[in-house]
Amino acid sequence: MALHASLRARFTVRVRNRTAAAAGAVLCLALPLAGCRDSGGNKAIATPAPSTARASTVAPSPTDPQAAEKEAVLSAYSSYWQEQVTAYKAGTVKGTRLKKYAVGAAVARVEGDLASMKDKGITADGRPSHDVRMTTLATDKQVPSATLSDCLDISPWKFTYRKTGAAVPSPKTQLTQYRTIVKAEKWGNQWMILSATPQATKCTHG
Repeated sequence: MALHASLRARFTVRVRNRTAAAAGAVLCLALPLAGCRDSGGNKAIATPAPSTARASTVAPSPTDPQAAEKEAVLSAYSSYWQEQVTAYKAGTVKGTRLKKYAVGAAVARVEGDLASMKDKGITADGRPSHDVRMTTLATDKQVPSATLSDCLDISPWKFTYRKTGAAVPSPKTQLTQYRTIVKAEKWGNQWMILSATPQATKCTHG
């Protein structure tokens, strides 16, 4: 779930956080990413689409007392990314429900990415996929929280220049799968995505 953009010859987007609440959360677009790093030196990338998401171990079991909460967290995360996909294609968060599902660093990242894309005349199309697992769920806290681990496959996501329709070139060294650690909290009846922090490792859940 951060953020400000830096686009250079290889068109790398790096987004830094704008507020203390967003500190430490960084996420780069799935544009040519060689050299795309967060403030800690980690390569960063992201994107899933709910319609293609596969939750390999997070599907709630009928006998799981936390099944409903797990389903709610995953639904919020899926919706959060769907709104991002819509925003990146349109070039704006206006008309989306992004802030219904996300706050702080997670929202700041998207807004920073969009500012960078607008500056460079870039649009995104396609539906990247993800494979997400729940790693922690604490529902007995005053503010329930959860952590997700998501393997993002950004290969279907295509970036082009708006005016020409030409594809934004990707460096040969760009990985197409990254692990992202997602933090969420339940505010009232709604789970909110706080941050999505990419890791510098290629990953598959197998």
